[in-house]
Amino acid sequence: MRDLGKEVSASKYFTDYEEAITHSGIHAAVVATPSNFHIAPARALISAGVHVLMEKPLSNELSEAVLFGEEVRQSGLVFMMAHTYRFRSEWLEIKKILNSQPLGKIYSAEIMGGWYLPDWHIFEQYQHEYAAQKKLGGGVLLTNLSHIFDVVAWLFGDIERITGTQMRLSDLDIDVEDSVTCLLRTKSGIAVTLIEDFLCRCPRRSLRVNTEYGYLEVDFNRKIYSIWDARNKRFSPLDLSESNFPDNTFKIIEDGVAYNLSPEVSELKYSGNDAYLAELEYFMQKVAFGLPLSDLGIDAGIEVLKALNSPKLQDWTH
Repeated sequence: MRDLGKEVSASKYFTDYEEAITHSGIHAAVVATPSNFHIAPARALISAGVHVLMEKPLSNELSEAVLFGEEVRQSGLVFMMAHTYRFRSEWLEIKKILNSQPLGKIYSAEIMGGWYLPDWHIFEQYQHEYAAQKKLGGGVLLTNLSHIFDVVAWLFGDIERITGTQMRLSDLDIDVEDSVTCLLRTKSGIAVTLIEDFLCRCPRRSLRVNTEYGYLEVDFNRKIYSIWDARNKRFSPLDLSESNFPDNTFKIIEDGVAYNLSPEVSELKYSGNDAYLAELEYFMQKVAFGLPLSDLGIDAGIEVLKALNSPKLQDWTH
């Protein structure tokens, strides 16, 4: 902290959050410690009348988070979960497309993601990362899926059922799960399959939404999305003769319907640091004008933790 204070030429800095609360005169604060250290400073800040922006996940302990939730609600202060994906241009664009329902009713979705943990912070030993240590609230569930479970609820509705497994498949020197596979069902009846890990040597983040008329597929790393619509990609032999079928069509059986499998591909907007700036601006507006949080408050954090702690998520790490 001292080095950072000097680097940014801070007029004042503290190495103890309780001292900062007492002597800094702050009105709002960001809690961005490892997951297992989230509640203690947040509780101290709320008790002192300070508004809080909380890094995800809310905690590594659901019971602790539920008790803290009562304190937050009684305080009347602004408490916001930093679910940053909701401020990223690429995810906002996807939500806009889904809300317009160009492809009809949504049936299911598949979300896949991951990266190779030792490549995350290459100048540090990966074993020392909070993500690699159970005592710090690490693992794929808390580190990665705390984002994705929130995204699922945001895009497809509150999560109703969960089944799946958390596993340790690699020889990485960690004491947490390195892989998770699960199936969710939302209250709106959409099935969502999730695969997430710390093992992908080539990073990935993809989404496919299967719908009444086709699909929307997103490759976030390549910054593209694809839409395939049966209403202009499906050709029936009842409507067209064999000689009139477009080129490069595919048939499941010889006398069946033909399909043009090529989707319409578009570029996807992409957020860098601007997503964090947008998130912070949103938080500060809520603080400045005393506006209530209907979507990113303490309950959003608790609901994610409830999903992450589902008894149906079996532990196969041993």
